[in-house]
Amino acid sequence: MSHPHAPGGRRRRRPAAGATRESVAGIRARGAGGQAAGLVEPRQAELFSLALRFEPVTRAQLAAWTGLDASTVTRSLRPLIDDGYLRESGPPASGPTAGGRGRPVQSLSVNPARHVAVGVKLGPSLVSAVCTDLRGTVLGRHEARLGSTEPTAVLDTISTVVGQLVDSSRAAREDVLGVGVGLSGHVDRESGTCRLSAILGWRDVAVRDPLADRLGLPVTVQNDANTLALAEHWFGRGRGARTLAVVTLGIGIGCGLVLDDRLHTGGHGIAGELGHLPLDPAGPVCTCGARGCLEALAGDAAICGASGCTSVAEAMEVATGSDPAARRARDAFASAGSALGRALAGLCNLVDPELVIIAGESAAAYELMEPAVREALAVHGFSGIASQVRIEVDPAQADLWTRGAATLAIRAGVGQL
Repeated sequence: MSHPHAPGGRRRRRPAAGATRESVAGIRARGAGGQAAGLVEPRQAELFSLALRFEPVTRAQLAAWTGLDASTVTRSLRPLIDDGYLRESGPPASGPTAGGRGRPVQSLSVNPARHVAVGVKLGPSLVSAVCTDLRGTVLGRHEARLGSTEPTAVLDTISTVVGQLVDSSRAAREDVLGVGVGLSGHVDRESGTCRLSAILGWRDVAVRDPLADRLGLPVTVQNDANTLALAEHWFGRGRGARTLAVVTLGIGIGCGLVLDDRLHTGGHGIAGELGHLPLDPAGPVCTCGARGCLEALAGDAAICGASGCTSVAEAMEVATGSDPAARRARDAFASAGSALGRALAGLCNLVDPELVIIAGESAAAYELMEPAVREALAVHGFSGIASQVRIEVDPAQADLWTRGAATLAIRAGVGQL
């Protein structure tokens, strides 16, 4: 009855990180750290998060995964069922249908409408936001262009976009679990401060607390690649994997890491900066000022420069031909792929992920890079890791980043971030 990749053994629960204090009196249905009221008790939060990730589940599965006895699980689940977080959904599709002479075994599923969450992606010229249910299903979206990246103006725009989105969703204010914000750069998750974002031109900009004061809602802030890792881990291709990496391709190259079932951001919040892995000390200058970073060798600008095209999409189209321009474009993707393969070898040698997911705006170009990626990974990967690690491409573009940010709010709200 156990899920093949479900957690094994009892884990110590970590407190929710990055969730702000309550800034406005009168916000209901909230517990400590911005958690939903029904999930403040650690045991209930842990059980609910497992149900959310692996539903439908049975009480026996939850007992096996947490190390709790069956009666404790049953007692802990009752308030969640009574309060509408979980619902019994009949016998499981496979396995026993009855528990001895007692009541028939019932599967438990999450009530996705119990709360909504808001996810915000902050870019240099656009604020995009979505409202989702507890399964990360998008219910609505809204966006607004930015006239500048001046922090106060940006936070005001985010506040307006989120307010309009929540109003249009018709969700009661107390049912909004929280707001997740993803942005490019170094984010201190403990304080919710953007320490450095080259794309926004920000240094030491407080985001979480000022935004929570404007919205009157719990706010969590993270690097945008980390939000994608969370979304893939809980609701996407990485569901059930305990160790995975999400590598994003585009203007920049990012990486979100999940290690031993937890998002890993490192001691200072910069873990996963794969794009700034130094690969060629004599290479081109990166946006960070250093030479030969992966981003300078395999980012969109590098591909466009080497191919002579104005965009990666154009280079992909040109590469299908047979003239010299096509060969130049294919060579550009091969060069970028070789650099990416060396970087992935370093990542695999250090972290040994079960799964690497390629995502981002230029993920569609991975097919043209893949032969060179595989070759470099085979050469530089240690002890056959190239043949062991799974590499999958998530080509989804619509709501990619915003849905990831909403997952950030969901995870913080259920006390598992």
